[in-house]
This record gives sequence, C-alpha cells and structure tokens, in this order.
Amino acid sequence: MSQLIINLTPELQERFNFYALSGNETPEELAIRLCEEYVEDCDDADRISAEIDSGRMKTYSYAEVRERLALAD
Repeated sequence: MSQLIINLTPELQERFNFYALSGNETPEELAIRLCEEYVEDCDDADRISAEIDSGRMKTYSYAEVRERLALAD
C-alpha cells in the first residue's frame, strides 16, 4: 500500500474528522472510501462515454425527456 499526504486547512480537517467520526470511521478509512468511490465514478463515466461514442447508448435532450414524461409546459 502506498501513502498519500494531503494538506488540509484546519477548518477542512476539523470538518473531515467530524464526518468521519460521525460515520463511525477513522479519517483514514473515510479518505480511502472516498478515493475508491471517486475512482469508481470515473470508471463509470469512462464506460458510459464509450457507450455513447460507439452508438450503443442514446442520449436525450432535456426537451425530449420532458415531452416523453408528459412534463411539457
């Protein structure tokens, strides 16, 4: 396992510790979990972008979604 050192402002460190402890995690556990979730989100975004670029996934405009859901003004 490698080590990552980040410098947080005292205010951010205090808030980070608060949320870690309120979630029954150590600050280190919370940081690892957040990094894992971020990397998973990036992987998902890459996968979805590839699906769209290949034409296997279609996108819809805001107007198309509103019309399809009968939400038109």
